[in-house]
Amino acid sequence: MQQTKSYKLVYLLAVLGFLCGSLGMNVPKAAAATSSKQILTQADFNYIGAFLLPTSGVNGDPIWGQGLAHRYVNGELRMFAYAWNPTSAQNMYEVKVPTPSSTSPPTATVVRNWGDVAGSKRVGQMFGLYWDEQDKRMYWNSQNVYNTQNPDDPGVGYSTLNDTTGAITIVGAWRFTGRGTKAINTCVLPIPQWFADAYAGARRLGAGCGGYQSIIATGPAHLGPALTAFNPPNVATNPDGSSVSFVNLVGYPFQNNPIDCNKRATRDTNYVDDFDGCNPVNGVGHWSWSDRLWQSAAWIDLPDKSGLVYFPTLVYGREWYETSTLHGMGATHWWYVYDTADLAAVTQGQKQQHEIQAKNTWPVQYAGLSYPLPRWDGGDPADLVSGVTYDSTARRVYIAVRFAGANGATKVYVYEVLSSSQQDTTAPAAPKELRVR
Repeated sequence: MQQTKSYKLVYLLAVLGFLCGSLGMNVPKAAAATSSKQILTQADFNYIGAFLLPTSGVNGDPIWGQGLAHRYVNGELRMFAYAWNPTSAQNMYEVKVPTPSSTSPPTATVVRNWGDVAGSKRVGQMFGLYWDEQDKRMYWNSQNVYNTQNPDDPGVGYSTLNDTTGAITIVGAWRFTGRGTKAINTCVLPIPQWFADAYAGARRLGAGCGGYQSIIATGPAHLGPALTAFNPPNVATNPDGSSVSFVNLVGYPFQNNPIDCNKRATRDTNYVDDFDGCNPVNGVGHWSWSDRLWQSAAWIDLPDKSGLVYFPTLVYGREWYETSTLHGMGATHWWYVYDTADLAAVTQGQKQQHEIQAKNTWPVQYAGLSYPLPRWDGGDPADLVSGVTYDSTARRVYIAVRFAGANGATKVYVYEVLSSSQQDTTAPAAPKELRVR
């Protein structure tokens, strides 16, 4: 389904400033003018090609790796990812990004093997990566993939990198008490500053991404996309291991007392749910245990277009549990775009996080793969989206898909976001009946 919506808003700043000033309250600043943006649609993305992550030359096995982050070094675009090592930490490496090709994707060149970016601060397996250029921090996500007892384990941490010596300084990892680690432990992404200032108490980072995880009720895990806003931790006031404050934006926490399919994200109807029976009703499907979101989101915000975009891998056909693991007859790739006005409505208490749904969704077939994707019997589909990063400088989205390249390499698909300008100076509309608190 697709829908285009224009944001229309006039902020009555003078009136609000007078009222809230007299009451001693702080009002988020916003542009005192009408702003008009459209929600991103499929037509706003243009595929320009792909490149491969290396299959050798790093510490560990990059074929089974995950995570994706980018930065510029002396004007050169670089990217980071993890390599899998079953006996120790998952090591991070950095590559120089080649020119993408739609016919013969080149392989990225390894620049440096950074090694263990999380050390003793990680909890289980590593997942997401995000380079914060503002504070020069490398954020990372880790999770106990079979967490049965600790719903608020630290799921987000950060380290600093010394480009001269190659040394990593591991600073700490933080909890999101009450949100649950399974809602925040696969990705970190930047939130547009205008939204952070107006609706999230200046919290400029988001933690997510959501989707099923083992022992679904512990946490709980979310059956759909998830994101909560938080501030970069200050170790002087938020020491390692403590809990950060956050503002929820979207999420679908698992409901099992009783099962409530209507509190899940919606999806297409091409599946048969043998887990808890949340099968399609009246042409509407609902997320299940086999629908995946690792580091699979980007908040894209341009002068004329905006949206929080997720890149899920959804089960296709029958899905079931057998021999202590999950199975699926196939899988498909989708894009989900959330309206930022809906996210604002959640922060204002006008909607519950599970009451909003993606406004635009569409299936995507990444080059070189056959759809539906093949049957899987090991808990996760083979061709998962394992990392996403958005380069706002070049207006390009990079989507890493495991095993999509030759010899099992991770292929990074590159899409350009079409817009009239690269700069964003205006805020889109807030929901109606704005409450000041």
